[in-house]
Amino acid sequence: GFDHVAFTVFIELPGRSGGARVMPLQNAELPAGMRWHVRLRAHGWSNALFGAEGASAQNEGTPLGVAAQLVASPQHGTVTLLLSNAALGRLPSLSGARVYVSTWDYDAGFRPLRAQPQAFEFGGGNGAQDALVMDDAGPFLLP
Repeated sequence: GFDHVAFTVFIELPGRSGGARVMPLQNAELPAGMRWHVRLRAHGWSNALFGAEGASAQNEGTPLGVAAQLVASPQHGTVTLLLSNAALGRLPSLSGARVYVSTWDYDAGFRPLRAQPQAFEFGGGNGAQDALVMDDAGPFLLP
């Protein structure tokens, strides 16, 4: 029910040290000093969950075995992403977690952004290293 839009959800787990500030493959870092421990990249073609270990500008991190349940509702214009407690390390609570969500176009990778539009590439950027974030929300602190 959805195609190229990629939702990238970064989750900073409560009470955990470490994590990563980098937004892999998106030429950016998380806002507000946030660090992620779990990252979900979901779109019409894949649904992948990663841990922060090994994450870098060019590496998505450590693949985790459990991804999200995806529910698209075209009649309501919504996409729901559900993560299991197991995917988040079986925490007793998510109170104190922070969540940041960004979107971008994805087609065998995050779609490139250039100064001038080209076939299968967005235009309007200042160069190939511009942040690949179309819309974003957060970080949100969970009560």
